[in-house]
Amino acid sequence: MNKRNFIKLIVVLLTILILMCAFINDGIKSEGGVHFSNRVAVLEYHHIDPVASAYTITPEAFKQQLEALKANHYHVISMQAFLDFLNGKQTVPPDAVVLTFDDGYESFYKYAYPILMEQGMVATNFLIVSYLETNPGIPFLKWNEIIEMKKDGFSFYSHTYHSHDFVKDAKGKSISPLTNPIFLKDKGRMESETEYKQRVKADLVLAEQVIQSKLGVQDKLLCLPHGRYNQTLLDIGNEIGIQYFFTGIDGLNTPGTKLIKRINAGAAKVTSGKLLGKLNNETTIIGKLIITFKNYIEGKQTGSDTVV
Repeated sequence: MNKRNFIKLIVVLLTILILMCAFINDGIKSEGGVHFSNRVAVLEYHHIDPVASAYTITPEAFKQQLEALKANHYHVISMQAFLDFLNGKQTVPPDAVVLTFDDGYESFYKYAYPILMEQGMVATNFLIVSYLETNPGIPFLKWNEIIEMKKDGFSFYSHTYHSHDFVKDAKGKSISPLTNPIFLKDKGRMESETEYKQRVKADLVLAEQVIQSKLGVQDKLLCLPHGRYNQTLLDIGNEIGIQYFFTGIDGLNTPGTKLIKRINAGAAKVTSGKLLGKLNNETTIIGKLIITFKNYIEGKQTGSDTVV
């Protein structure tokens, strides 16, 4: 055997050995006990309805997920407890989980709220503020419902005022209005960089003004629509006092994190068993490799700056 082939053989054998050790280690870590500590998993949901779909789970499936979390020693904590943890003000229990919903659908009040109350848990909803009290096909929350839930420990933050949906650019391509200048039909041209920044800032400021006028002074959080962001958007958010940005990046969160990672739990295919598997993957060597690759691919597809 020549030297080149010998080196190739050694590399292959070392790779196999490393993978075997990883599988053995992952198997040991998945056997009961504490799954993770001094880190927090943030779960992401959207809509709850008797008919499941890509971004919708049934009330029964949601309840089963919560029961599975309890049975496997996960601890659901409030958003405020999570923020205090991020700020270094307090610790969290092992296997801490935060529940978040995007968009502000009324199904949160109709289905999630009573199930969560029954389980002794709370959740957060990120609101598309301009859609509240409307019904464009799926009804959105009403302010009296939001205020009622807030009294029971639920929390509500911004998912923009009116910059959630994709728009078309000059070539008809769908773009995110938060991360791109938009086409100005009345002027027959694209926005300038200055106009883009002014529009985004105005939207984010208005969302905060409306929310805080209704719910009182609170921390400023922004859930990024479709997980998309760029440095310009982050700079604007920082300028107006946004403290944390909730992304579509997969992973667990540690103190000092500003871009909050989340785990998608709100799809029809995510059964209670699969949710537990997702959480387990966050702590295993093989799982982390898969998640890193997934985040890289999704970042390329969305064009986001996937800074972890």
